[in-house]
Amino acid sequence: MRISVIDLGTNTFNLLVAEWDETGIPKILNRSKYATKIGKGGINNNIITDEAIERAKSALDSITEISNQFEVSKTLAFATSAIRSAENGDAFVKLIEEKYNICIDIITGEREADLIFLGTKKAIELNHEPVAILDIGGGSNEIIIANNQKVFWKNSYPLGMTRLLEKFNPANPINKNMVKEIEEYLKSQMADLFEALDIHSVKTLIGSSGSFDTIKQVLVANVPEINGFPTTHFEIKLKDFFKLHQLFLASTLEEREQMPGMDPVRVELIVIASIFINYLVKESGISKLFQSSFALKEGALFEYIEKNSSLVGTGKTMESKK
Repeated sequence: MRISVIDLGTNTFNLLVAEWDETGIPKILNRSKYATKIGKGGINNNIITDEAIERAKSALDSITEISNQFEVSKTLAFATSAIRSAENGDAFVKLIEEKYNICIDIITGEREADLIFLGTKKAIELNHEPVAILDIGGGSNEIIIANNQKVFWKNSYPLGMTRLLEKFNPANPINKNMVKEIEEYLKSQMADLFEALDIHSVKTLIGSSGSFDTIKQVLVANVPEINGFPTTHFEIKLKDFFKLHQLFLASTLEEREQMPGMDPVRVELIVIASIFINYLVKESGISKLFQSSFALKEGALFEYIEKNSSLVGTGKTMESKK
């Protein structure tokens, strides 16, 4: 059975196509991402602009073509922060559903956190020690505190990088006063998070996808002794992160565009993301930092497999089981 998962995020639309059988272990056939930036120009006014809608349709043209090429039999599509908070979010989803014949689930921040957790724990093995899992999005940030047994705490903050970028509109390079202003704002918005991190004595932060992928890529491209061979997770040494953070702070937009390993989608957003991670690490006393290659879409894939494993080989689908 072949399944596609579409994550309609604030900055990028992500596609995952996988094949799975009675083993329950999916084989990834395709990973694609598209810089839709649907939050650009309207996210803090709770609107998806006409230009963003056109970028979204262009991405979905390509996504639909790939899904058809692989002859997928099931498509799961999830819309997150920018769409769920937009006044025209429902109209946008209806337009996409009718044009591309897909069903889109506009999920809550809590549901988003659940799927991110499901994906991350498949990428990196957890033990009894509580860890913090962070997904930095364009519209929201999801944070989960959990171990291999249970979730202790979770929350979704409307503090995504596109929201912060358009709120603060920093200079290039960013100045120290602006960094301090952003950190003060984060402190005012996330007091409950730091309390939870302290209560559960969290010392490890796992960042899923997005900005953390870019940090890994830039480190691997610029630090020869770092081995970046393909894996589901990667340890980011704090000393390396702190050096890279200072490099980001001192850089112009044009300099970041030329950085080896830099994802073009993250050029505008990586400074804000780095400030967010640095502040979280320093304020909470984090001593270990990891990148997870799995996030929401992998979580959705594994959830579907676990719920429907009995249907493999029967020719049935979840709909036909009803």
